[in-house]
Amino acid sequence: MIEPQIDPALERYREDYPILADSTYMNSNSMGAMHRGTAEALREYTQVWAREGVEAWDHWPTFITETADMAARFFNGGVGNTTLGENVATLQARIASSLDYASRPKVVIEQLMFPNVIYVWERFARLGVELELVPSDDGVTISTERMLEAIDERTRIVSISHAVYVSGALLDVAAICKRAHEVGALVMCDVYQTAGVVPIDVQAWDLDILVGGSHKWLCGGPGTCFLWVRPGLREQLEPMTTGWMAHAAPFDMAPAPIELAKDSWRLVAGTPSVPAYYVARNAYQNLLEIGMDRIRAHNLALSRIIINRALEAGLTVRSPVDDAARTGFVAVDFPTSEAASKVLISERYKHDWRPNCGLRIGPHFYSTQAEVERMMTRVIELAR
Repeated sequence: MIEPQIDPALERYREDYPILADSTYMNSNSMGAMHRGTAEALREYTQVWAREGVEAWDHWPTFITETADMAARFFNGGVGNTTLGENVATLQARIASSLDYASRPKVVIEQLMFPNVIYVWERFARLGVELELVPSDDGVTISTERMLEAIDERTRIVSISHAVYVSGALLDVAAICKRAHEVGALVMCDVYQTAGVVPIDVQAWDLDILVGGSHKWLCGGPGTCFLWVRPGLREQLEPMTTGWMAHAAPFDMAPAPIELAKDSWRLVAGTPSVPAYYVARNAYQNLLEIGMDRIRAHNLALSRIIINRALEAGLTVRSPVDDAARTGFVAVDFPTSEAASKVLISERYKHDWRPNCGLRIGPHFYSTQAEVERMMTRVIELAR
């Protein structure tokens, strides 16, 4: 367990994020602050395009592979095992279209999964998928025991999130993987709610597939998501949703049927969103320089202030209060929280509000104790 510790030395990174100059930014759980180098990253993309024209494709595949491997450093994914894509829904669908449900029709998902993912899997009922949603007892957490009980010999894949999006409650991914593998099922974990603020290790989890994205804690803007598949499994996957860049020789423009690439490119589809990858690569650098353990310790210390002040004021905390059981944000609720949220936003206290959740307040490595104290003082004033 990482011990909470406010790290004043992280304040030197604040100058890299322009929005911090006039905002109290506690919304990295929804959209990370933009790095000041974003314009230069996009300029680098346009310069390559302007200089090389179509020959930019002589450079971009290597750049994309290197960026994917850079993303993999956030979850110990190794080199050559990660694919970039535009969003998690598309990547989940790509995996879903790779599987055979004839003898194993069951797909297990927790009820509190971000609806985006459930939308995807519900559509695969046309291919014989039987979707089982594991319910929550409290609307905050997902019982590990219930998850394990739902996984049986009819299960093809378990699609989970590392953290519940409404509360930040962490799931026991390693335990779920262990049970799934006992019955021959796969596990795909969505780390969008945790990548960039919680240390992740796919090897320690014994995970099969990971998906995630860059516009939250990774501060990389929309359009860059990632798909990691454990070595040995990737070669078995032949997605029905594919495209020319998944071909073993995409620039040969060979007729169908497609010959899928042998490496991580087999899980790409059509033309990549190259500009977004330039933005994300630039954003990753600060976080990798700092390190996940240091970021996690700082976040936990600031989140503890939020929890303590909310509870002292009689507000409802809809996130786990145990540090080891929570991602990087704290959900704080009270009867007038939705109205208070609008006032806070107008005063440039950046956060978000969700039904049955309240205010989601997410400090990051660039947040300070003074900012957290100031925001909580205002939240408590508005709650009275």
